[in-house]
Amino acid sequence: MRVLTYLDGDGPRVGVRTDGGVAPTSYSDLRALIGEGDAARQRIREKADVAARQGTLVQPDRVLAPLRPGKLFGGGINFAGHLDENPGAKLPEEPFFFSKLPSSVIGPGDEIVLPYSGMDVDYEVELAVVIGRAAKAVSYDRALEHVYGYTVHNDVGSRRIQFKEAQITLGKNSDTFAPLGPEIVTADEIPDPRALHIESRVNGELRQSESCGAMRFDVPTVIEWISSIITLEPGDVITMGTPAGCGTFRDPPLYLEPGDTVTVSERSIGALTNSVVAGPSYGTDFSEIRTRARRPA
Repeated sequence: MRVLTYLDGDGPRVGVRTDGGVAPTSYSDLRALIGEGDAARQRIREKADVAARQGTLVQPDRVLAPLRPGKLFGGGINFAGHLDENPGAKLPEEPFFFSKLPSSVIGPGDEIVLPYSGMDVDYEVELAVVIGRAAKAVSYDRALEHVYGYTVHNDVGSRRIQFKEAQITLGKNSDTFAPLGPEIVTADEIPDPRALHIESRVNGELRQSESCGAMRFDVPTVIEWISSIITLEPGDVITMGTPAGCGTFRDPPLYLEPGDTVTVSERSIGALTNSVVAGPSYGTDFSEIRTRARRPA
């Protein structure tokens, strides 16, 4: 089943994608639906079948981010190719994560806004795992039972802040720096996430392309690891790291600029496309902001 959130006349609406269109549900918040468990999922599946038979499907004008997660864990180095292209990186002994904030989430067609020039903003395609059942200290063998489904994430970040200022959370969390979508494919349709294949394109040029089978730490491993420390709740999202091909490690570096278009995709989930625009303060170089932030001790 393919679940999405779209905009109708009354606001956000959760729907089920079918071959002929989208079947509306009574839910306006996908996290609420996920929190009601298997019974709610079965209800919307049945209603979608009825809508398809009765011809009451809709064609949304605008698809939103499928949900705004309660917690969004960004995966660090998890592909050997990304490690190889990053000379300053070290191979982690266990899964490495940082925080992506819900306030940075945007959906398909929304704009990635560059706040200032000189921020060295980069793209990263990642598989995103949506938690369906609360998970605390779950075992590897039971971890996939806690997955609601999978979607695609673009882990946008300022390399200037992440690397030169050593502020990974700030660098990864400017408003609009977490495109998510276009929809969630439920876990029953993806029994083995290692079989998925993720790609990114900038202005139509293929930049990243890798099988999720190349991940060093797979989905059950990261769920087991995080849940040993933090309780995962329905609607939380974990992203699984990015493969080689990021702009910052090219020669010369290829950072995102106003006017660019970025598409991240997975072949069975779909494509998420966002344009890049300049924010109202883009005429100010980030170096000026950095200087103001440095106060004498």
